[in-house]
Amino acid sequence: MERIDSRENPKIKALCRLLRDRGARREAGLFVCEGAVMLEEARRSGAQIESVFCTEEQAAHVDGSLAGRTYVVGRGAAEKISAVSTPQGIAFTCRIPEPPALRGSRLIALEDVRDPGNVGTVLRTAEALGLDGVVLLGDCADMYSPKTVRASMGSVFRLPVFFETAESLSGYLRENGIPFCAAMLDSSSEPVTALDLRRACVLVGNEAAGVRRETADMCDRRVLIPISGAESLNAAVAAALFMWEMVR
Repeated sequence: MERIDSRENPKIKALCRLLRDRGARREAGLFVCEGAVMLEEARRSGAQIESVFCTEEQAAHVDGSLAGRTYVVGRGAAEKISAVSTPQGIAFTCRIPEPPALRGSRLIALEDVRDPGNVGTVLRTAEALGLDGVVLLGDCADMYSPKTVRASMGSVFRLPVFFETAESLSGYLRENGIPFCAAMLDSSSEPVTALDLRRACVLVGNEAAGVRRETADMCDRRVLIPISGAESLNAAVAAALFMWEMVR
């Protein structure tokens, strides 16, 4: 294993760019993960692991097959390549896979959901509940940002995520006879408990603005979660409740 002590090493600088810059991730085709648990999740999921950077204390957690791509780093370098306040001693890069073609009949879609924690939580919940995948529309948080990856708890390696436009998603659903439902607090919205969503796509919109009006007009129905005592629900919580109804 090659050793790196300098915080100014080119490999350390390149990793830092991947941590902070969405454009750098897309250009390199790589994203960064942290921790021994995530490394094991990536390995078991068949993710293409490119490079591993670890402290001497964490080297024992690195699989032998990765030894040729592993760098032992000093404390200063380990702190620089961590996106959390308490570094875990392992950071690694994975290849961003080619986006899959849209498929499935039980989907949750997010439009302009900006919080990476919300996007990552939806990925994790969708996998846990057995949905066919998550569709990202508009200006959502980057699913390969450190915060999104961390919130997904490994689902980023396994769950199909589809990058679509509202038009392409609507066309796919229409062609396959799958209902398209917009989550909206609207006078025309129906309670989620009154609908059969076992074969459907539910769209959750931006945390503040909700679903875009033009996208809502493409939907077949509008649906809401009956609540009292609060104005609205967190986007990831709302998505989780819709997904639970889809599989209940």
